[in-house]
Amino acid sequence: MTYEKMNQTEFQEYMEFMLPDYARDISEHYLIAIEKANEEAEQQMKNLLPDQEKTEGHHLYLIKKDNENAGYLWFHIKKDEKKAFLYHIYILDSFRKQGVAKKALGFFEEEARTEDAASLGLHVFGSNVNAIELYKRLGYEQASISMNKVL
Repeated sequence: MTYEKMNQTEFQEYMEFMLPDYARDISEHYLIAIEKANEEAEQQMKNLLPDQEKTEGHHLYLIKKDNENAGYLWFHIKKDEKKAFLYHIYILDSFRKQGVAKKALGFFEEEARTEDAASLGLHVFGSNVNAIELYKRLGYEQASISMNKVL
């Protein structure tokens, strides 16, 4: 498995895929209209990645298996705080249940250690049971819980 930094074209393609998917999650989990969720997702990306794939401290990768795109990995390392944060990992359907996510998370951890991070963080929606189980198996522990109830 290899990890290739995204170029500008790949970054644009990633955003075209990721933004609508993220907006759907925001809409569903926070009970807001999809139009508003799209606006929020786009604004978050502009704030987080003002220089797109070249934004300092952010690492955006294509996950490759046998020279095929198997998924995406995006994380940030805050050197001054010695913290790394996983923003997004996505494994394409045809590569799931093959250990790709586990290996990519191992790569994230190695990269964070290389840059002297002392901790790893991430956010996962509660409905993503498979991801939660994987994170637990890899030693991640729950740091907080956000809950809602639909009336």
